[in-house]
Amino acid sequence: MSFKMRAIWFCVVVTFTFVESSSQIGSLRGYFSTKPEVRIINGEVCKPHCMPYIVGINLEMPYGNDFCSGSLISPNYVLTAAHCLDTALKAEVIFGAHNITANEPTQVHQMVATDNFIIHPGWGNDGQLTHDLALIKLHQPVAENEYIKIVELASGTDRYVSSIGRIAGWGMTSNEQTVVTALLRYVDGTIMSKKACRLVDSSYRRIIRDTHLCLSGSSSRGNIGTCGGDSGGPLAVDGVQVGIVSFGTSQCGIGKPSVFTRVSSYTDWITSNSDVVINK
Repeated sequence: MSFKMRAIWFCVVVTFTFVESSSQIGSLRGYFSTKPEVRIINGEVCKPHCMPYIVGINLEMPYGNDFCSGSLISPNYVLTAAHCLDTALKAEVIFGAHNITANEPTQVHQMVATDNFIIHPGWGNDGQLTHDLALIKLHQPVAENEYIKIVELASGTDRYVSSIGRIAGWGMTSNEQTVVTALLRYVDGTIMSKKACRLVDSSYRRIIRDTHLCLSGSSSRGNIGTCGGDSGGPLAVDGVQVGIVSFGTSQCGIGKPSVFTRVSSYTDWITSNSDVVINK
């Protein structure tokens, strides 16, 4: 299998229901994008299997191949972003990978058809970037081992403001790059409050909701962000998944926050549509 593919690059033409005038629409057009995969800014290569719950997702699309990430949340289910799957024809899910372009002995591959995609019914219905999550039901259970683990999901009461969150992925490392990065990379950042995130600028103020989490775009190491974590990948705090990579600004590397679907806002939906049990 070839991994010469594009990571998801889904530009948003903004016609949000909360925009009040055509001039406001023009100011937001192209500002946000669900394409957080261009490069990991100031990130590092993970030690092999440092996040054993992260999975790669090779997607067959009507226009070619794309790539997303996700997380193993039970032996039978993977959690990812809705925008990764909403037009996909089928998916190859890769577990236990460090070098995603190699056929490593630790890897387990599974092909999944669209019948096993469970996309949140609210995605795309309100004109805003909310409810960006989906499940993949696996055809066969995946066994845990040293290289493949199930991630714990955040409960409905957890907030995590000011906590250090970790994102990772095989996203591209430069705007010029056209293939995924071979080795898993990660970066750590501080989770912001909703108020602080909305105060970044008027565009963030209009789009950020309670169901989002924001990761600061700057740190002591410089600008960071999910321009390098593949779409659908996990945001984790101390090994607990608190977010799903959703979107960022269309200009990567300028120090603006990256935005995630807040896992704790969707515990009921996840448990109702899978075999996952989340302690509240």
